[in-house]
Amino acid sequence: MSMESQSQLLGAAIAVRKSVTRILQTLVILLMAVLVLDVLWGVISRYAFGQQAKWSEELARLLLVWVSLFGASVAFAMKAHLGLDYFAEKLHPTGKKLNKVIGIVVCLFFSVSVFLIGGFDLVQKTFASGQTMVALPMAKWWEYIALPISGVFMTFFLLEQLVEVLATPKDRSEEAAG
Repeated sequence: MSMESQSQLLGAAIAVRKSVTRILQTLVILLMAVLVLDVLWGVISRYAFGQQAKWSEELARLLLVWVSLFGASVAFAMKAHLGLDYFAEKLHPTGKKLNKVIGIVVCLFFSVSVFLIGGFDLVQKTFASGQTMVALPMAKWWEYIALPISGVFMTFFLLEQLVEVLATPKDRSEEAAG
């Protein structure tokens, strides 16, 4: 594969990542707005009417799970997760690249094993059991489906980052990081 076609492929992957990230950010904002309104309603109903709406606490928990997991996916897309960059910056450019690759591979393993495989298994078992939520008229697997969905996004973003790191020459990785 020529350098030109690699560059075009990488550019396309980055464009797709940015589009998917914008969609996920919008979804997280909307879910967070609904979460705030739900919690506000729970507080108002508890203090103004003397009894909290039964469904508000369970909906808040469901929305918090979705906001957290999709927010983590957005953080992966934006490379905004916490990291110890002090020591990594002291490495030789070859060491920096290797450090990035190892970090991405470890995160990729975790994303696939825990979020995709483990999440799908949890959803499948919950779906088969027929569990429903206590206060909301919906199946319990709706709470857990956020795991494999966010795992798909995390895995996609990590694979794109891995390709980006591997396709970027050592001397250009210095410029891209700055």
